[in-house]
Amino acid sequence: MKIVISGLGLMGSSLALAIKNKHPETEIWGYDFPSIISQALEKKIIDKAVKNWPESCAEADIVFLATPIQIIEKQLRELNKIVGKNTIVTDLGSTKQNVHRIVDALNFSGTFIGGHPMTGSEKSGLEAANPLLYENAVYILTGINSENQEFADNKLISLLEDIKARVLLLTPEAHDEIMAMISHLPQLIAINLVNMVGKRNNPDKPYLDLAAGGFRDLTRIASSNFSIWKDILERNRENIKKALQELIELLEKQSQNIGDLSEDFHSANYYRQQIPKASKGFLHPLIDVLVYVQDEPGTIARMSNALAEQGINIRDIELLKVREKEGGVFRISFADLEEAKQAITILNNNNFRAFLRE
Repeated sequence: MKIVISGLGLMGSSLALAIKNKHPETEIWGYDFPSIISQALEKKIIDKAVKNWPESCAEADIVFLATPIQIIEKQLRELNKIVGKNTIVTDLGSTKQNVHRIVDALNFSGTFIGGHPMTGSEKSGLEAANPLLYENAVYILTGINSENQEFADNKLISLLEDIKARVLLLTPEAHDEIMAMISHLPQLIAINLVNMVGKRNNPDKPYLDLAAGGFRDLTRIASSNFSIWKDILERNRENIKKALQELIELLEKQSQNIGDLSEDFHSANYYRQQIPKASKGFLHPLIDVLVYVQDEPGTIARMSNALAEQGINIRDIELLKVREKEGGVFRISFADLEEAKQAITILNNNNFRAFLRE
């Protein structure tokens, strides 16, 4: 299989590594600035460099466009009439209606399927490439229909499932409406909250010195780069405006009833509990097990080896708390409840303290 990845930043290079890990026979071609290509070849992230764009994509099985939105739109136009229906072209952008409109207007010569992996990292660039970035992440695909379903299943979806991504099919319209609410609106809330508090900060009223805990968690995404968000906000403008208006109406209503918000708190608590706790995204949650461990060499290896010997696969792992010379708490995630219970039994039999996370 020949795969071309345009854009070898965090997302593109991590995708290349993930595919290589599962399918070492796959030939991965990369397209980016010469300095980036040199690094990718040196680190063996890609096998070959695309020297003739877009002509080198003509015989590709899949072309991934892992570039900023404006570049994705430009490259779709360049690929038109170069690739045929046997080539799947898919993007990794955060908005979907805009790319599908371009594809429709072009009567695109290839098979286009929109894509949006719900994963990422605070780090960026090829240096941050992580072969596990897509594991357990929801990977949204748009534009799949009766005509291309079987082709997509055999070529693209099977590949994504091999790297342990969790594929979810949506229409472009549903995708953009959902993203406006769960991603784009929260970004605007975060930056406005930080700006509002930051402008009030002064030596007599040290707002920012006291803004830890919940405030820091709520506003973490306020540090996002505007150059990335500019295109997203422009392309999904109407859905974002609707989301903002709905929030404004809710806040105005609460302002009038500030002393009686018990129903709002109760409903928010209920809905919050419905959000999966252990998946990168919102599809098919994993089952969490908490494990208390001692601070001593080889603890992690002993824990993972005990599970591996019994054929138990760890799907995700995170160190939650640690105290030097005392120990810590790991969150280990499993595919289902039965596997999690088996893991608890194995770990407890190996002198760990493990139990289901409620």
